[in-house]
Amino acid sequence: MDYQNIDWSKVWIEQMEKHLQCGNKKKASIWEDKESAKRFWEMSQKDNQKRARETIRTLNITPQSRVLDIGAGPGTLAIPLSKEVNHITAVEPSMGMIEVFEENMGDYGCNNISIVKKRWEDIDVEKDLDGPYDVVIASFSLGMPDIRKSIEDMLAVASGHIYLYWFAGETSWDRHSRNIWLQLHGKEYYPTPKCDIIYNLLYQMGIYPNMETFTLGRTEVYSSMNEVINNLSNHFSVSTDNQQEILEQYMEKTLRKENGNYIYDARSTRVKMWWNTQDY
Repeated sequence: MDYQNIDWSKVWIEQMEKHLQCGNKKKASIWEDKESAKRFWEMSQKDNQKRARETIRTLNITPQSRVLDIGAGPGTLAIPLSKEVNHITAVEPSMGMIEVFEENMGDYGCNNISIVKKRWEDIDVEKDLDGPYDVVIASFSLGMPDIRKSIEDMLAVASGHIYLYWFAGETSWDRHSRNIWLQLHGKEYYPTPKCDIIYNLLYQMGIYPNMETFTLGRTEVYSSMNEVINNLSNHFSVSTDNQQEILEQYMEKTLRKENGNYIYDARSTRVKMWWNTQDY
């Protein structure tokens, strides 16, 4: 295969379209629900915000830094990061996430964060943002239909480092979805495009990022099948009683059982890519 002649932007667009068309659109709407957003925030607080602290520790920041956080969620990174930098512009479209984020800003006394309530692909970089930014972060928020345009918009407002975090290889939910999606939705499952396409696209754009691979997630322990279904239904776009029954039968056969509990392995391999825009 001649990789030099592949349009990696087009490959991303085609794979993302297949992913959305296979019936997975409901996943994005999970975060419109405030309770789901609260659960996401509470999950991020485990182990004394270990993941956020480790992420922030590796960023090239100073107390004077101005940061752009794309897909900020309930403030998972922005809330603790606000103590370390001058200002954060957080881009977040989901109303449930925004409600929890704004409550967290009040609870933690954050007065140096502004929220832009839009999808990144709908942003007007000149009108909606106040660049340039010393640091731009997109942490597992790259489910954008046109990744090249999204990166070009990041470059337009960045004056320093850009950090991208995304998935490498098949995730646990990809594996289960591949096994059960046809039964649930009558369609073949197509995963989101992964980090290899982003790397090849950046290379084509003349950007040669640093890369670091790591494992994120954990084994989740559920005390009952009802708890399994309540926590995982949204991930498999389950909305009917029949779909719920199919998922329940599948998980009953598939999940490991230990001391009366159901064990779900939610770990996945992920990649951090970063570069200094001043080098290009």
